[in-house]
Amino acid sequence: MNANPHHGSAVTVRRAIDSLVPYSTGRDPETVRYDSGFTGDIVKLASNEGAEGPFPEARRAIEQSLEAAQRYPTAGARALSAALADYHGVGPEQVLVAAGGCAVLHHLVSALLEEHDEVAFCSPTFHLYRLEALRAGAGVATAPLAKDGAYDLAALESRITERTKLVYVCTPNNPTGGVVSRDALRRFLERVPSHVLPVIDEAYFEFVDSPEYPEPWRVQAPADRPVVIMRTFSKVYGLAGLRVGYALAPPAIVRACQKVQNPYEVNCLAQVAALASLRCPEELARRVKANQCARTRLFEGLKVLGLKPLPSQANFVCVEVGSAMKVARALEAHGIIVRPLDAMGDAHSIRITVGTEREVDAFLGALASVLELLRGDAREA
Repeated sequence: MNANPHHGSAVTVRRAIDSLVPYSTGRDPETVRYDSGFTGDIVKLASNEGAEGPFPEARRAIEQSLEAAQRYPTAGARALSAALADYHGVGPEQVLVAAGGCAVLHHLVSALLEEHDEVAFCSPTFHLYRLEALRAGAGVATAPLAKDGAYDLAALESRITERTKLVYVCTPNNPTGGVVSRDALRRFLERVPSHVLPVIDEAYFEFVDSPEYPEPWRVQAPADRPVVIMRTFSKVYGLAGLRVGYALAPPAIVRACQKVQNPYEVNCLAQVAALASLRCPEELARRVKANQCARTRLFEGLKVLGLKPLPSQANFVCVEVGSAMKVARALEAHGIIVRPLDAMGDAHSIRITVGTEREVDAFLGALASVLELLRGDAREA
């Protein structure tokens, strides 16, 4: 008798996911240290994480909440949902709290997409838009970005068909940092057909200092146009490891997404940390200012090295370097982790998270050495 109860199983993987690869995350310090042999401190600038940890108020809230960690978290994150509704001037029935922006995307796709549907977005962009659609067996239509790295909304509109169910607009765009203007977004929302739900991904909106940046919740045209706005506590609030994000959406969309959420999805530490963070506007402003200073330092430093970085309104900068993977691996030998953009459809560029000024300087010094070495190899070849 065969001892393996699974021997000869006829269970098969769904065709929609059979050829997919898992989501491509940034490299972690432990893996880089093992692969490169680097023994010093690792500077991770690959995943657009905040340069600092949780707000001081959030840290205190986490410590206090640990006393009740044996209890399940509040279902639906009611206190946080109510605070977010008040913060944005909407009803609590218009707020969906989830385990990060990735979870929001997953719930939207699970609740709304059928196999015959299609999603549309510009590229390169956050590649989970594509992956979630393909997991659901839906189709994907893409348009190119504008030259400044922002979504080209006219090109995106041309990709919308009768099959389109969701259209994504990432602003600032990940990985390029470009933003769409208020007027451009308003015109786009006016023209998008009623059978299409626009999803505006604003994971990095706190970092923006452009006067032309729109508040999508306030520029909907016509006023009753359904739209989803995605935001997160993973970036400027320093809570990426706790996984908490949210969406502002029509009540019917929120209810549909809640039906496919896991029970107790957002843990109690994430809920209290996010709630405490909302009460600290001075700390938020300080971090935004620090990011602006370090981002300028990074941008100007790349130009000094003879490169042409894209202007960014986020906490990262994108720049073409030739072979992105080669440069990224060479930087790891100096203890610096950046993100090559192969998985997002750009094999020639890297994305650098804006860290502290010390981390930015360490990166620029390492990149100068790497570029000099690669240019020397090219001359010898």
